[in-house]
Amino acid sequence: DHPQAAEYARKDCVVLLTIFNHLVDWSAIVEVLRQHGFSQIITPMEIFYSLPEIRAARYWIAPPSFYAEKWPSFLNGADVWTDEASREIYRRILWFRLGRDLAAHAPPQLDCQYAPRDLPRWPEPVRFLDGGACVGEALKTLLEGGCKIDQYYGWEPDLANFKKLESYLQQECPHLPATLFPCGLGSKTASLSFTSGLGAASALMEGGGDKTVVLSADQVLRNQPVTLVKLDIEGAEMDALLGMRSLIERDRPGLAVCVYHKPDDIVAIPALIKSWNLSYRLYLRAHCWNTFDTVLYALPG
Repeated sequence: DHPQAAEYARKDCVVLLTIFNHLVDWSAIVEVLRQHGFSQIITPMEIFYSLPEIRAARYWIAPPSFYAEKWPSFLNGADVWTDEASREIYRRILWFRLGRDLAAHAPPQLDCQYAPRDLPRWPEPVRFLDGGACVGEALKTLLEGGCKIDQYYGWEPDLANFKKLESYLQQECPHLPATLFPCGLGSKTASLSFTSGLGAASALMEGGGDKTVVLSADQVLRNQPVTLVKLDIEGAEMDALLGMRSLIERDRPGLAVCVYHKPDDIVAIPALIKSWNLSYRLYLRAHCWNTFDTVLYALPG
């Protein structure tokens, strides 16, 4: 109980920071620990790097060798963004991912995901393709922001989430024209392994205990115009975009695509959209701590 003994204990103690989610600011926790004398603090990124048995993909976390190999493409990735705010967010995210500074990323915009206040509003009325609808959070955000929605297409393969989405529409939006698909989005029709029952984290996953049908939007919405596409589908965003290229070329919808589920999505997805030469303006915004819920916004030119 001697204060000096406690000080020595803190100096010798190794603290493992094992909180890995979108709700907690790691840098704030580390700062408090340091103020109390703890100097040896290991972050989730360092834990991941040092334990080979857990090196499967963990959202945006990848070993340093991954970034070393792809570093030129990550450096060039800063050039695709339209505004300086996006380029700064991009640079800060890279620095954070490399573990150089946990406080590197700017405070996220917590309350306006899919409708950032510092970007133009989506053109209205909106015909909304909601990929990874979950229980209707994105739809609710748009409606609460005063967005006029003429048509809603909700895609949600987790059946528990799907039932809640149905209930939300019936109770809160009974007059909104809506078509719901209890399946996933992809580049083509397929039956894929799926892990369900994880709420917003339910995902296509090799070895998953369930199966789900995946469809391409090009196949399903051949004659239905779309003005806004949102994709938050746990790492399947690239495949879904490939499956709606004709729709995007036809309608030039606004795009809100999550780019944090895989380590190189933040480079590969904007590069794909740029390669289509559709004159989109690309922006990047982060909406949760630790660079979770980082979204690419593509506005028609």
